[in-house]
Amino acid sequence: MSPKASEGGVLATVSVLIPTYERAASLVMTLSGVAAQTVTDLQVVVSSQGRHKAEDSPVARALGRVIEARGGSIEWHHREPRGIAEQRHFLLGRAEADPVLFLDDDVFIEPFVIERLLSVLEAEGCGFVGAFPVGLTFVDDVRPEQQKIEYWKGPVQPEAIEKDGPGWERWQLHRAANLYHLAQKLALPPGEFLRYKVAWIAACVLYSRKKLLEIGGFSFWERLPRYHKAEDIVVQNLLMRRYGGCGVVPSGTYHSQVETTTFSPEGTVDADAVDLLPELVERYVPRIG
Repeated sequence: MSPKASEGGVLATVSVLIPTYERAASLVMTLSGVAAQTVTDLQVVVSSQGRHKAEDSPVARALGRVIEARGGSIEWHHREPRGIAEQRHFLLGRAEADPVLFLDDDVFIEPFVIERLLSVLEAEGCGFVGAFPVGLTFVDDVRPEQQKIEYWKGPVQPEAIEKDGPGWERWQLHRAANLYHLAQKLALPPGEFLRYKVAWIAACVLYSRKKLLEIGGFSFWERLPRYHKAEDIVVQNLLMRRYGGCGVVPSGTYHSQVETTTFSPEGTVDADAVDLLPELVERYVPRIG
């Protein structure tokens, strides 16, 4: 599907893609953060699944009008549930900008977040940059053993992260409020941040749409059952192998900490998308030498 330009024929600076499932209150929190961004020419696409349409919320519609009043656009979709990878694939097909922010419906972002992520993506030319949200219910639960971090000293470079190999345990940094506690210890001046190495990063991730499509996007959704996990790990692993990827600290993002809606009603999944990774690496990652 060819993306259409925003009203007036001018493409948005960033496409913000929000999948949502039965989280009306949490989605309002997410849209509040989007509506207050310093980058205002945003194409916001909300795709809901489940019994209720996201646009049925008067508060969500009001925030959509704020986004439009500040120079952006918003479109609403409601679709039959086919799993989160298919949702992301659909949203990617609606994007009109090259930088696309996949933003989960349980994340509040401070006003500087999109501008900061955009600056890193443009400067580094990498596949993605993420701002992982912290859970502030863990603000008094300090876990120094989980706060190991590797900073990028120079440009972000491609790297191959294998499951359970070197670098895979970097995900521990994204538990509880670890990133928040680490940012407090860094005590960076306002506006300053550091780039760090990731195994993967969830919930608030800015991608290059062009690079994401080069590795097939989320087209592997057809090979997954309705309830699955790790679709974002797969695309990020492929992008890191070709272009590199990173996170930023402080992140400026916060979880609403509501229960996940991507698992089955019993709280389980039927497949791990990471199992598809070896085949996808063979297909999309060129061999060197």
